[in-house]
Amino acid sequence: MSADGSWEFTIDSPIGKQSLWVEMKAEDGKLVGTCRADGQVIDPDIIDGKIDGDLLSFKVKSHKPVPLKMTLTLTRNGDSMSGKAKPGMFGTFPVTGKRV
Repeated sequence: MSADGSWEFTIDSPIGKQSLWVEMKAEDGKLVGTCRADGQVIDPDIIDGKIDGDLLSFKVKSHKPVPLKMTLTLTRNGDSMSGKAKPGMFGTFPVTGKRV
């Protein structure tokens, strides 16, 4: 089973749980896709997507409420993922995801 498909991620940040929806697929050894988030203005395309087996990473660029690039580093286990989100200089926060 691949990581291709629709995923819903929850980032457990100090300001509360943040949701991110990503449509992703592996393409020529890279991870490509689009994303959206509630309450934030973000670029629709994921950036610098990488995939190596069940290990994935990508960046999301946010414009509001704070302009920054957030890096997600994840491990896939079937229809779920877990890992860390690093939003700019604001530390690292746990992330969980499920296939939707």
